[in-house]
Amino acid sequence: MKKVILVLVVVIAGYFINSKFIDLAYSLGFAELKKEAVLINSEKMKVKCHSYAFGWFDEIKLENKFQACVNEHKANGYQIIESSST
Repeated sequence: MKKVILVLVVVIAGYFINSKFIDLAYSLGFAELKKEAVLINSEKMKVKCHSYAFGWFDEIKLENKFQACVNEHKANGYQIIESSST
């Protein structure tokens, strides 16, 4: 029983520390960028283009690399079936 309580306390403390760290990081100017697109062609072959960054980064450069990946696959006959970004 003591082990269960100890594990529960550790999990709750870990969650609290993690949430405070993320809030502190965002207040210091850190940012997170996450984009993903799934493309499929006529032969039902799927490919993924993704871009992820956390910290200080050049958003335009990351967006250009992501878009270049999508454009390259579209030129080869792929179509976007799923896309997400945050």
